[in-house]
Amino acid sequence: MKNMGMNEARVESFSDGVFAFAITLLVLGIQVPELKSVDDRQLRERLLQALQQLLPYVTSFATIGIIWLNHRAMFDEVESVDHPVLVLNLLLLFVISFIPFPTAVLSRYGALPSSAFLYGSVLTMLAVTFSLLHFYVAKKGLGRREILNDRSGWNWRRNLVGLATYPGATVISLHHPQVAVTIYFLLAGFYLLPTRSLRTSSES
Repeated sequence: MKNMGMNEARVESFSDGVFAFAITLLVLGIQVPELKSVDDRQLRERLLQALQQLLPYVTSFATIGIIWLNHRAMFDEVESVDHPVLVLNLLLLFVISFIPFPTAVLSRYGALPSSAFLYGSVLTMLAVTFSLLHFYVAKKGLGRREILNDRSGWNWRRNLVGLATYPGATVISLHHPQVAVTIYFLLAGFYLLPTRSLRTSSES
């Protein structure tokens, strides 16, 4: 186990706080059904209608969760940080903290072109910022070089899936928003599959 410097510890602690805050905001964004009168049948009907809120929530939770898992695995390998790493990490956290807003919009108004486009745009920015951070860390060799060299190629190809698919689905959302939302959900499921780095990290 590596000795963690103060800079890495502060980056990871601050990042974990932002991830936790974003996930908390996701939960708070789920609206409780409003009834004109207390009636179990009406409540049951409204709860069934509210299920559409759960798809954006599950997608966003899974997306933030898998970014956190990969973020943790990456910084487990990082032995030093420099100013560009701090800036790129802040950009990533900026996008993470913003995710609850498009999630709430999509949950409230459903798969409309504007809501699906906004959601996809934010997910695209998320894929770009995380890939930039990962690429910089691997390129600069800021961690255990033998591990970074072994994993960066695999992880970079995996990141390319999101870098290519999120923008494409975002464009599709302008004409077929429900198809785009389905793609967002499937991508979240894809990224929930364990990566080589996560499996190796858990075994070390």
